[in-house]
Amino acid sequence: MNKDLCKRMAMVCVGTLIMGFAVSLSVYARLGTDPCTCMNTGLAHLLGMSFGVWQLIMNSIVLVFTFFFARDKIGFGTIVNMVAIGFLVDFFSWLYTFFLPPEPPLYLRIACMLLGIGILAFTAALYMYPDLGVSPYDSIGFILARFLHAQYRWCRIGYDVTAVLLGAFFGGVAGIGTVITAFCMGPLIKFFGDRMPKWFPLEGKPPMSK
Repeated sequence: MNKDLCKRMAMVCVGTLIMGFAVSLSVYARLGTDPCTCMNTGLAHLLGMSFGVWQLIMNSIVLVFTFFFARDKIGFGTIVNMVAIGFLVDFFSWLYTFFLPPEPPLYLRIACMLLGIGILAFTAALYMYPDLGVSPYDSIGFILARFLHAQYRWCRIGYDVTAVLLGAFFGGVAGIGTVITAFCMGPLIKFFGDRMPKWFPLEGKPPMSK
């Protein structure tokens, strides 16, 4: 295994770990989570499952569509993200019960929401950048971009808005954080993705496709 591949795998693992932390911050803030989490928390509550278990089930279902329509997006990063992210959110949320107030003041909720959104966009770009696969949820944006011949950022916005509507219908917590994430996540991922080659140079790796 060469050094470049090891570096790529490390970026995927670190990105996924920090992404779990970012999502848990949004959950703790209770001002609205990212669209995927909004949808899955609603469904998990409806089905009486933990977030981590349902997230894994949902990712497995979406992975079937990814296999047929965007097989090139499946890789090491796909497996790491789909298996780990939900349980990482559960883990960090559990840790907060020891260190953070159960009823946080508004300023702390806002701070956690904004920090969570920023970190989530950065880590999404970080784990996509090595080209070792993306999460099943993220792959839908690429599938839409290919079939619609549109930019990824706009497909991501449309897909995220749909996920929010589904999440709200099933009882997920939607709020200002959800709205900001739904409309800003695609452009923010593109922003960070274009800068990854400068920050973390990899052999023959250009910026994320437009």
